[in-house]
Amino acid sequence: MGVLLIGDVGGTSSRWALLGDGDPVWLHADDPWPGYNAATGDPTALVQRLRAAVAEVGPVERVLAHAAGCGTVERAERFATALKTVLPAAVVKVEGDLLGAARSVWGSSPGLVLIVGTGMNAARYDGERLVSGIPSLGYILGDEGSGADIGKALLRDALRGRMPAAVRSAVFGDGPMLTEVIDRVYLRPGAAAFIAAHVKRLSAVRDEPYVKDLLSDRFRALAAEVARALGPGELRAVGSVAAGFQRELAAALHAHGLILQRAVADPLPGLITYVRAGGPR
Repeated sequence: MGVLLIGDVGGTSSRWALLGDGDPVWLHADDPWPGYNAATGDPTALVQRLRAAVAEVGPVERVLAHAAGCGTVERAERFATALKTVLPAAVVKVEGDLLGAARSVWGSSPGLVLIVGTGMNAARYDGERLVSGIPSLGYILGDEGSGADIGKALLRDALRGRMPAAVRSAVFGDGPMLTEVIDRVYLRPGAAAFIAAHVKRLSAVRDEPYVKDLLSDRFRALAAEVARALGPGELRAVGSVAAGFQRELAAALHAHGLILQRAVADPLPGLITYVRAGGPR
């Protein structure tokens, strides 16, 4: 078959691989590329990284990208147009990241799927398509339990002096500086990614009472919304927050009748398995 470029594109980072007749060629290696959310972001940094890589790897016949913010036709076409500037001769297909997550963790089997990374979203998957889900409201109005949601609480508590010193030191070091936070959140693009970036450092202090309470509160809000929209059932999740705090997330979901079977940080290997098993190309 011809060479396929396949990508999983989140709001903060993206991962890409080339599929031919042999083993996948991982373009991002251990350094994920820039991300992009078609609802709020600018694809320039990602497109530049892709252009540099394509110049080295040779011809690509097809592109399949599952991307944040691309659950609507208009946004998917917008990202596809940007990709075509790099690969004008390729057949480009862009679909939403939630569908990609479902394909990654469920393959062609039905089930409930959840994304918890920079943002949050969930849906019911029938083995081919998403049949019901939560309207994506973004990090200001929605995204309960996401990196951006938890990160907002961290920044508020640190800047207002409500965070224990040990947690503040682990998460922010000598910061955060109010002027920098205001600048990054209100005056520059990529606010959600900036806010969410601090959450990964919580793993070092996850047993602190403050951290336990914060994660429990935000994951309970997530679980309540998912249960309200989708009902009880077995669920599989993708995303850095889901994988990094699987224990805390599973407990909150269980209290609402949702069983977290597994959580993976990177959906791309599962997507490759799905494509090679005969899924969309």
